[in-house]
Amino acid sequence: MSQISSAMPQQHYPQMDIGPAPEQEFAGFGRISSILRQHRLLMCCVTGGTFLMGAAAIATLKPYYESVAEIAIGARGMISPSELSPYADRALDLVALNTQLGILKSPTIALMVTQRLHLADTPEYAKAFNPSFLSQLKKRFGLEKPSVPLTPKQRDEIASSILMGKVHIANDGRSAIIGITTRSAGPELAPAIANGYVKAYLDFEQQAKIQAARNASVLLEEQIAPLRERSIQAEQEVSRYRQEHNLHLLGDDSGGDSGRAGRITLPSTPNDLHLTQMNHELGDAEADLASKQAIYHEATSSGSIGTITAITTSPLIQNLRLQQAQVNARISTLAATALDQNPELIAARAQAARIDAQISIESQKLLQNLRYEAETAQQRVNALKERTNALQLNVTEEEHADIRLRQLVGEATAAQTLYRDYLSRLGQISAETTIQQAEARLITPASQPLGPAGPPKKQYGILLLLISAGLGVGAALLRDRSRSSLRTLAELEQQTRLLGLGALPRFRGSLREQLTSGDSLYGRMLNSMRAILTFGNPSIRTKITVITSAESGEGKTTLAISLAASIGALGKRALLIDCDAHRPSVLLALDLRAHEDGFVHDALPGLDIFVASQTGERGVLNFGALGEFLEKHRGEYDQIIIDTPPILSFPEAGVLASFAEGVIIAVKWHQTSASSVIETQRILRTHHANCLGAVLTFVDIENLRPEESLRMGEYSHYRKLVSSS
Repeated sequence: MSQISSAMPQQHYPQMDIGPAPEQEFAGFGRISSILRQHRLLMCCVTGGTFLMGAAAIATLKPYYESVAEIAIGARGMISPSELSPYADRALDLVALNTQLGILKSPTIALMVTQRLHLADTPEYAKAFNPSFLSQLKKRFGLEKPSVPLTPKQRDEIASSILMGKVHIANDGRSAIIGITTRSAGPELAPAIANGYVKAYLDFEQQAKIQAARNASVLLEEQIAPLRERSIQAEQEVSRYRQEHNLHLLGDDSGGDSGRAGRITLPSTPNDLHLTQMNHELGDAEADLASKQAIYHEATSSGSIGTITAITTSPLIQNLRLQQAQVNARISTLAATALDQNPELIAARAQAARIDAQISIESQKLLQNLRYEAETAQQRVNALKERTNALQLNVTEEEHADIRLRQLVGEATAAQTLYRDYLSRLGQISAETTIQQAEARLITPASQPLGPAGPPKKQYGILLLLISAGLGVGAALLRDRSRSSLRTLAELEQQTRLLGLGALPRFRGSLREQLTSGDSLYGRMLNSMRAILTFGNPSIRTKITVITSAESGEGKTTLAISLAASIGALGKRALLIDCDAHRPSVLLALDLRAHEDGFVHDALPGLDIFVASQTGERGVLNFGALGEFLEKHRGEYDQIIIDTPPILSFPEAGVLASFAEGVIIAVKWHQTSASSVIETQRILRTHHANCLGAVLTFVDIENLRPEESLRMGEYSHYRKLVSSS
């Protein structure tokens, strides 16, 4: 290397920035069209294959039928209007409505419909019980144990689970109407299922209300039996006490007037009048106590504070209910027009929660007041009893008997009053039980569809066509995007930052014919590249030029011969040196043989060839002798071109670059990758080589895209010329 450096004059060239190539910009519509034309076979195969498979799948889809029934939820799910809120009847109780939706969607209703319509025995649902083909094969070869036959209950449960997947129950959120949409394989079964759902729901609601009334009746009956016994015992105690103390009533206490039953009329003495008055007060107090205890007991045992008359009739509770209706109406309006994050909707829901909490608090207060009233009544009764007992100490034994009698009569009256009240309530509930109806009504019964509702094969076909075309286009674009080879001078410059000096087309016949023919496309493109090197920027005008490539078979030798012959054709003297000691091919390309000194004079007009590999051992090049040779013959030729081995295969070829003033890299069109060219630049850079640019070789003019031919010239006009040459 020291000999070479001393033999050659030192020249300084600007260093090239060989960094990572910038990412290629997204292709426009014209480029996409060109890519699709180039990969049209792949695109057609992917599109056609996808469409055929999808069409086969769509063709196997069986038609189905749909039927719709509509029911309206009863008025209890609505908020009553008032003068302050005239539109409150349009606001739904969403909790109650969602509850009814949940009931309709429950497995219980589905099972009721399945059992009533015997769906497990229909062909559409019975096929679910048949073993699959794979299961039959496993059983035949003993890989699976025979399954236990299903019971009728299990068959109904499986059929009901399938039914739930074929029924769509929904509410539009703006009314109390619920739509039941059913789907089946036949036109007769769809309306039967929809109407069966309505019937099962109405029966379920009616039975639930009847059961609730029966439970209330049982509860009252449990309370009436002790009251009846207590009333009978009180009457018996009064009769026994009269007989023991020989007390006789002046009036009839058992006449047709039920309001006078048990009342006593005795001589009007001061003590008698006093005791009579206190006895009346005690009787009223005990009756009031019994009534209040009954109300409080009913409230505590029913478990529903909102149904107690004493609470629901409270002005405060009614006012709060009115406010709650207004807020719920606003929530329903906002929920239909705004999102859940709407500040007004959030504030309205918070206000509704506060009103609910206030109603609960006020109801608890009223319930507490009922308890206080019952306790107060009890205290009043106790006080009256104490006063009566104190009065009895101040009267005679006869008066004691009268007072006791009056107490017994008062107790009997209170027991009879309470008994009659409970008996009246029991009669009302018993009457209501026989007339209970569901709080829903059928609006639109399901009717038999006139034709299948689906599947929409036409829409599926259009969608399949679009998807298939998209997959085909995507496959073509992905195939083009995945390639790493260079196709255009623009790609070459963008990805390697090398100057695109030109492009040489692929040709038929011998190289000598292309170089000697005056009208060949190869010669025209070669002359265009030579003009750039001869008359272009002074930085790329060199006398000694190295022609190399990244890998073998990229046309570097052809490029070296062509460039040297083009210079010789101008009447100048050019020397081509074959420095590929491993595989010399310059003479082989021109069908020549070298002399013993390695020279071939006038191989082409103005072109001499020197095979440097013949001057030493094969595969080994004497760099020192080559440097002396170049120095000796430098003045004899206008241009000296050196053909080297591929850089990546023989990195020592980079040493030859130090002999030249510039290096041109041959890049095979649509085969050489940008990474190989960049690696070649890196090796040349280590030897301080001056890379003039690169040339695309073996360009297939027939397959050029429009955007590729822009930088290479309108070569499409010469296609006939290329094919004939």
